[in-house]
Amino acid sequence: MRFLLLLVVPLLAAASPPGAPVAGTVAFQVIDETDPQEISEDTVIFIDGRQVAHFVLDKEHTAIVADVTLPAAAQYDYALCGRITVARADGQPEQRIVDGGATLTEVNGKLFRALAANDFSIFYLADAKQENQDPPKDVRHTNACSLPVS
Repeated sequence: MRFLLLLVVPLLAAASPPGAPVAGTVAFQVIDETDPQEISEDTVIFIDGRQVAHFVLDKEHTAIVADVTLPAAAQYDYALCGRITVARADGQPEQRIVDGGATLTEVNGKLFRALAANDFSIFYLADAKQENQDPPKDVRHTNACSLPVS
């Protein structure tokens, strides 16, 4: 009986669906894309204080997808930090500080979109499959972002 059990265990493990999380971890993706008003962007995503992605976008690199794997938890606090340069109505460039965050739940297997609202003053992540892409109710300035003065 022991011999049969040892043969069955590897077969059960191999039967896990593709993309299934490793026990104790979750995996998801974050996509960042340029807005038509954007000239450039340099943004870092921190989750629970740990850097998980760095996006550098410009007119030649308009989208980046980051794969994120984290220890499983009920929720994750994130912060988006960086700088974004946008074209003002008069065509002149204007730099904005990226400093936004909120809480994510049920992240496994999802695709999140990095978004901006309120004339590039609110920054957040939204589930790409949800129709409502408005900022989450708990979105806030994190004050967790430390940027050099230029």
